[in-house]
Amino acid sequence: MAEEKITITIEDLHSPAVEKKLEHSAALEKAHAHYVNQHGVDGPPVVKPGKSKFFYNAIVYMALFGLLGGLAAWGISEAFTQIIPNRYMQMQELEQQRLYILQSLDNGNLLEFEAEAKLATLYADYADNPYAQILGDLTLSMDQQQDAVNQRVGQDLIVNFVHRFLWYAIIGVMFAVCLAVADPLMSRNRRGVVTNGAVAIGIALLGAAIVGLFINRIYHLLGGGLLEASLMRQMVARAVVWSVFGMFLTVASGVVMKSRKKLILGILGGAIGGFLGGLLFDPVDLWLQSAAMSRLLAFVAIGCLAGLTTGLLESAAKSGWLKVTGGVITGKQFIVYRNPTFLGSSPVCEIYLFKDPQVSDHHAAIHVVNGRYEIEDLNETPQTYVNGEPVERVRLHGGDEIQIGASIFEFQERKQSVALS
Repeated sequence: MAEEKITITIEDLHSPAVEKKLEHSAALEKAHAHYVNQHGVDGPPVVKPGKSKFFYNAIVYMALFGLLGGLAAWGISEAFTQIIPNRYMQMQELEQQRLYILQSLDNGNLLEFEAEAKLATLYADYADNPYAQILGDLTLSMDQQQDAVNQRVGQDLIVNFVHRFLWYAIIGVMFAVCLAVADPLMSRNRRGVVTNGAVAIGIALLGAAIVGLFINRIYHLLGGGLLEASLMRQMVARAVVWSVFGMFLTVASGVVMKSRKKLILGILGGAIGGFLGGLLFDPVDLWLQSAAMSRLLAFVAIGCLAGLTTGLLESAAKSGWLKVTGGVITGKQFIVYRNPTFLGSSPVCEIYLFKDPQVSDHHAAIHVVNGRYEIEDLNETPQTYVNGEPVERVRLHGGDEIQIGASIFEFQERKQSVALS
């Protein structure tokens, strides 16, 4: 079979796309010749354009790491409560299930004898729990039961707080660490993984202490756990609780970077993800009749949605960023948050270019001047290239190609964006 010949017309040769490619190639050759004449050394190394990888998208990897955090939080917290059960949390689970049974009785979905049988089974499942013994004592009125429960809560105040703090600490650390190390892991920055992870642990513990102190007050203030409360009110009350806790789970990167903008976006992402995921607790529990499975699905949703929302907010709010178009991590984007933002082989740089002998510790810096972006080479002899030409300091425009060592970036900026310094 004869090979099909490729034909090129005159119109193809003079098309805008071809003309642009030719102009770019000519500019690179001219810049290379100029650099060799001026410095007597070779110009930038030849780097082939890389193929962008789907998982280098921040929205994707933040959602995936959040999902992993949710799975880890559920697994370890369930093991913890099996080893050291919390009587008050068991009472809350019992009360929630009792609430569903009584509401079903009121709605006519259960007959009285069916409701009594379900309640008896429920109390038997928590026979060793002192709170369950109070709630199952039918000789007490509901007001007397509530007074007895409150008295018991006062006796167990410290024990319940310590257990609640440890439970939220386990959950928070798993969520926060997974979300905090996502970006440095994708950038292959080991130091960043350690730093972000350590800060995430500290913030998660702080969040666990605060939530542990006030969580039940907030929940009951919003109507959670009340017999007369509707399912929607229960859902909203629990979602608000997890929204508050979610704000502590996605802020570590902003703290490490000392960027108010990234910090605010992290708070918003965690709060929205926590709220949306928290909405699932009660309907899933009602559907599956399993508190453990309810926590599993809700934790996975909280982590995934917190990461996804944070990634979406950062993408929507970014005003200047670099996209890697050539090199090891092609497809990764670096948003310019700090002023200046450093690029180099040192892991303390915001844009870390690892294992590249042609890159100095602090190779270049991006400055934001009056809303415009400038790149500055920090070497004695310029080794930062913009559109193929070595520069000392130059204004960047959308679409400019930056090469540092074996990495190529495309600079992009969004006009008329609202800046949060």
